[in-house]
Amino acid sequence: MRIAVIDGVNQDIGLNILFPEADYYINNTELDKSNNMRSHNINPKYDWSLINDKNYDFLFIVISLYDAKPGTRFFKPNIYDILQRELKIINQNNFKKIFIFDNYDYDYDPNEIIQNDKITLFFKRNYNKTKIYKNNVIPFPFIMFGDVSIIEKIENTAYSYFKYNRVFFTGGLFIHDDPQINYYRDRKTIYNKINKYIYNQGYLNYNDFLQTLRTSKYSLDLNGVGDPNKRTFEILSQGSLMLSQFNELKWPFEESFSEETIFKNENEFVNKLSKLNADDELYKRCLYNQLYIYNKYFNKKWIKEYVLNHL
Repeated sequence: MRIAVIDGVNQDIGLNILFPEADYYINNTELDKSNNMRSHNINPKYDWSLINDKNYDFLFIVISLYDAKPGTRFFKPNIYDILQRELKIINQNNFKKIFIFDNYDYDYDPNEIIQNDKITLFFKRNYNKTKIYKNNVIPFPFIMFGDVSIIEKIENTAYSYFKYNRVFFTGGLFIHDDPQINYYRDRKTIYNKINKYIYNQGYLNYNDFLQTLRTSKYSLDLNGVGDPNKRTFEILSQGSLMLSQFNELKWPFEESFSEETIFKNENEFVNKLSKLNADDELYKRCLYNQLYIYNKYFNKKWIKEYVLNHL
């Protein structure tokens, strides 16, 4: 099985951790991931002329598609140019299957940006369960951008039986408003309404941050610009009970995190936290359910098989 992965601006090495036999092509780097790539024996290639159906059976493309849509607030000409190069490769070859892994924050249908019959499937990070997508779009929340890939985050799993009775959160507070696509996220207001219940030490180096997560009975997962956000995976990987702000993200499995841990407003947050604190069996039941879901699905074996099932 010969696979070429094109990740134009080196946003996420996760697919090559899942498929170490694949060749990894980039155009340039947004952030320096050289240490991460070395630790996983990933050697990026730059000669895209080698990406053809004689050398490879399958083509995987990692891209933030909305960045390549002209006329939007966040249009990036370099991503548009990279997409045109990728489309040229697609059109000039006959790969067995072509998968686009769209890691952008928004929950649009990728077919709104690309219409190409040669593309087999879009694996969508932010797949909204209330929206209707074309049949060639499936949820894939295990890809993002940033210093560390989601696959690396779930590799860094740890657990502490000793936990302080606190709700831990640290991170950016913002209001994101994009009226062009009617997309609005407000972390700042909800946090200000519940911050008296939150243990927030401000900036921590990453190891101390994970240690604080691990030793907190609860951790707060506020919605980011896109769903899921990296904090979701950091909380789950460290075994703290995740208190999540409600969103419409569709996970690629049937099980659900416990309703007792999901809140829509400050009143629900306070009420559900009080019930969890007052009922140790309820807390254990919610934590067990979270650990069950995490251990079953948030691992390299299951995620790789999820992709392979479509090959």
